[in-house]
Amino acid sequence: MKSLITLLLCFTVAGPLMAQQPLSVEAQREINISRKLINNKRNTALAYNMSFTKIEKEKFWPLYREYREAMAIVGDKRLAVILDFVDHVNSMSEGKAKQLLDQYFTSEKEVIKVKEKYVRKFRRILPQTKVVRLMQIENRMDSMVDLKLTERIPLMD
Repeated sequence: MKSLITLLLCFTVAGPLMAQQPLSVEAQREINISRKLINNKRNTALAYNMSFTKIEKEKFWPLYREYREAMAIVGDKRLAVILDFVDHVNSMSEGKAKQLLDQYFTSEKEVIKVKEKYVRKFRRILPQTKVVRLMQIENRMDSMVDLKLTERIPLMD
């Protein structure tokens, strides 16, 4: 379970833990450490791949931190759904299965809303080509994290 929790947090970066299930202090600490490591990797990938001008850089990083904080809040909700699923995977009722799937879809819709909101903001400070590149990098990193995550989530019987 410890390695599962460590991998589960990979898709959420920065921000407070808002999961519904109480986690041990150790698990919360692991999540926070992993979030910081992933956030650093995202920042490095963006700095290396974006080729910002000085003016773009000054405007981009504060907005990007705000974006990642908003994504962390949505990620916390997703984490809560996953942890709830893991807690019930061996005793899943029809009602619980429906509830979890509905919560999953809600969290996915929230991810899209946050991305759309911040793309509008990024478009005000960056050329369109750089906004597309930014979202490509974000999506690639999210996909890698999701792949690691899905490898560890057990299939329900």
